[in-house]
Formats: sequence, C-alpha cells, structure tokens
Amino acid sequence: MELKRPLPLGNLGPLVPDTICTMSPVALYFASGESLYPGAILLILTVTASLFLKQGWLARMRNIVAWLSLAMIGMACVPAPWWEYLLLLGLYSAWYIAANRRTQTGGVQLKLKATFAAVLSLTLILISVVELSHRNMPRIASQPTPRLAVLGDSISAGFASAGSSWPTILEQNTGVVVKNLSQPGAHVMDGVGMATRLSVQDRLVVIELGGNDLLQGSSTREFEQALDKLFSVVAVSGRTVVMFELPLLPHKIAYGQVQRRLADKYGITLIPKRFFIEILGSTKSTTDGLHLSLIGSQRMAALVTRLFAPVLKPQ
Repeated sequence: MELKRPLPLGNLGPLVPDTICTMSPVALYFASGESLYPGAILLILTVTASLFLKQGWLARMRNIVAWLSLAMIGMACVPAPWWEYLLLLGLYSAWYIAANRRTQTGGVQLKLKATFAAVLSLTLILISVVELSHRNMPRIASQPTPRLAVLGDSISAGFASAGSSWPTILEQNTGVVVKNLSQPGAHVMDGVGMATRLSVQDRLVVIELGGNDLLQGSSTREFEQALDKLFSVVAVSGRTVVMFELPLLPHKIAYGQVQRRLADKYGITLIPKRFFIEILGSTKSTTDGLHLSLIGSQRMAALVTRLFAPVLKPQ
C-alpha cells in the first residue's frame, strides 16, 4: 500500500503556519529515550579513562562527565525493572568511590578500579542491547484483513480545527475500513467502553491511550488496574492488538514498566515511543506542541500504514 502525497500547506484550511508549533527539541529528545545510548557510551569511556588518571583537575573533570553521563541515562526513562536501576546505581557508586580514593596508586587499588570499571561497562552494554530490542519497528503477525479499529484519545480523535484525524486519512489513502472509536480526553479506563464496541470482524486493533492518565497524575496502581482491564477485554483469541508505547517522565517510569509487563502478559505488541516522538518533533506536525495538525495526522497515518502494510488488505 502506498500513501498519497501529503497535502500542500496551502490546503490546510483554518490551520495556518503561524499556529503550528513544536515541543522543545531537548524535551522530545529525552522523551524518546535516545539519551540512553550516548549516556552509556560516554560513561563507558569515562570509567575506562579513569584507569589512567591521577588525582587533579583531570580527575575532577572525569567526575563531572561521569555524573552528566549518569543523568543522561536516567533522563532516558528506560522502563526497565527497578532492580536494574539499583544494580546500575550500586556499581556506579562502587566505581566512583574506588576512582576517587586518595591513596597512592598500587596494584590492588588499580585492580579494584579496573574490576568495577569492567563490570559497570558490561552492565551498561547489556542494558543498552536489551533496550535496543524494544526500539525497533515491530513485525505484525496476523491474517490479512480489510479492517482496522482504533481506540484512542484526542491524538486519534482529532480536532475540527486540525483537519482530518489520522484514522480518517489512513482509510482514505489505503481503502481499508477504519473503525475509529477514539474520544477526546479519553483515559485508559475509557478504552474499556470503546473495546466493548468491537466486533469479531475487528481482528486488528490499535490502542493509543494513556497520555491523559500520565499527564493528569493518575497513580501507577490506577493506571495498571485500568490497563489490565482494557487488555483483558480487547485481547481475545484471533485478534491482533498493538499499542503505542508511552513517552515517560522520570517520575513516571513505573507507567512504562506496567505497560511492558501487561503487554507481555496479554501478547500485545508495543510501538516504540521514539516513532511517535519523531512525529511530534517533525516540522509543522502539531498545533500546540502535542495535538496533531493535518500534516502530523498524515505522518501518523503513514507510520501506522507502514507498520500494518503486510496485513492490511483492502477489499
């Protein structure tokens, strides 16, 4: 399937260029989780270089770079289990203490520093490799179908001032039947009601929910209970369900942990958050930094079309 060419800017109707804005590139960068990799590489280089440094201004500079690297890793908000965070923090603390001990360099001290540096570097590599497996475009295994159902919030429901929603654009450009059950302002629990409107013919479902829960301060327990209920209703035999992974804030990492754990439990595929963040960060993709403009909806439709191209077959 091929998407039609995006409409030129002059055809946006009420949406004019001056009203289109984007979120801060820095905020989007951290929300995408990409800072994990340069942070890990920088910290590995730092702990390796520390083996050859003596106390002095270079050592102080090393400490600054090490803390900056750790901050970049933390700001990536990787939804890894808490024990991985504790292990990483423990190894970092052990290396940092050993690297800054004010004793004469000796064989035992050097071996201790080298051991902590090696173990910390290996842990960083393993964490990066494991997370990399969650960042590639997933492959959808499903029987070909001419129908797609969408459960979402305002990102998928769209606004009148922003033109067509991405499900509408996808339907127009591909010829498949799209049942858009999305509602502006919807939370995950609202998705349960949407899911009850699915039929047995809806064998392919996209879920784009959870952003309002995150931004409006729902507790992790409330989010987990709602998402568990939604998945239990929508994930029935013979149906393929895909959900957009949530961009996370440092104090909401547990949301991502819950999302991944329940997705594994119910066999639901997650679309890595970096793809949605790429759309938000693209030129003229949003009207207010978050809600999609017509151009953003076209890009979102293109993303979903690319994901489901092997299984979406118009009649």
